[in-house]
Amino acid sequence: MANKYQQALDFTLSMLRRLRLRTHLVHPGDPLTGIDDELRKLLGSEFDYADAYNIAVHRLHPRTIYKSFDQFMCHYIHFYLPDTKSETAVVIGPYLTEEPTQEFCLELLEELGLPATSYPQLIEYYSLLPVFHDPTPIFALVSTLGEKLWGNKAFDVIDVYHEQQIDLSTDVSVAAPIEQEDILLQMQQVEERYTLENELMETVSKGLTSQAEVVMYCLSRQSYRQRTHDPLRNMKNYCVISNTILRKAAQQGGVHPFHLDRTSGQFARAIEGAPTLEKCGTLVREMIRTYCNLVRTHAGNQYSSIVQRTLTYIDANISGDLSLPTLADRMQVSPSYLSALFRRETGKTLTDRISEVRMATALKLLKDTRLQVQTIAQMCGFADSNYFGRQFKRYYGITPLQSRK
Repeated sequence: MANKYQQALDFTLSMLRRLRLRTHLVHPGDPLTGIDDELRKLLGSEFDYADAYNIAVHRLHPRTIYKSFDQFMCHYIHFYLPDTKSETAVVIGPYLTEEPTQEFCLELLEELGLPATSYPQLIEYYSLLPVFHDPTPIFALVSTLGEKLWGNKAFDVIDVYHEQQIDLSTDVSVAAPIEQEDILLQMQQVEERYTLENELMETVSKGLTSQAEVVMYCLSRQSYRQRTHDPLRNMKNYCVISNTILRKAAQQGGVHPFHLDRTSGQFARAIEGAPTLEKCGTLVREMIRTYCNLVRTHAGNQYSSIVQRTLTYIDANISGDLSLPTLADRMQVSPSYLSALFRRETGKTLTDRISEVRMATALKLLKDTRLQVQTIAQMCGFADSNYFGRQFKRYYGITPLQSRK
């Protein structure tokens, strides 16, 4: 490729990587397993990586940028580089445009004919991908590169799925300089804010939802620095700060990092996708309730390290093998010791706890989704849907289908 293009390409790819977007330079014959980190192979999906490049190349045209997404709703941008000795393609992605909720993942697996037990692998894969509810800045950046590669407005941008031309704007907004603030007033505001933040952390660490909501209201009246002239962006910044404070408070309350990482990540993506100020306000209240509830239901300060890790492992692996020998092996203790220790500290047997978690998850899925009972059974660790139905009725007194009425 001509040297005059290399600098622009390097800069663009560097900027995309800063946005957590993966970039690949693909040559004829290159394996494509790295594009999706062998997701399809991991899930047992029949996919010929060897032929994938040839299929993709035949669909590409010079001086054209393509947008596409695959069966896993992963989005990509790809195009040929000019002036290369071989047909070198740039592949950007994958990225998501929607939050990968549990319901979305399970319905997708069901649609693709994959077992619900593949859910942990799929959600783990999605958690590594960036989410862009509005990918316009990405397209603007790539479009600017296109102008460098092929000349201003001398190329096409094609949506492969919709098969129509897309007109991309390269306009971007630049934040105005922050105005000079009175130092003494700023110091006073910061001191008051830190005092309220400490009060908030204390109440959340104890799981006191109502008190935490009052402190958060007082905190919201404080004047946070307005870093941009965009009210929505400022509110999102406030939400990000709140998410961090609440996560640290729940950690002080004894919640395992596994739950904290999953919860804070979900809220971080929801914050970036919030379309209005009202939605951001709703998210703040939801964060308070969620983190306080984590403290009340998952705080492990009163338990030994072994029991706390066992509780977390059960919560994270309800579709897997939770037999006593397996749990004991994971905790590196004998089955009899784990069983006795768990009952002594929690007042419940391991079997009771596992049933409690699986049944609660099943009931939530039945009420909140349209997934088939068989899929929900697999998700909750039951290979036989009939056996699942009997256990569900024994636990709740009604059948799974009756719970949906």
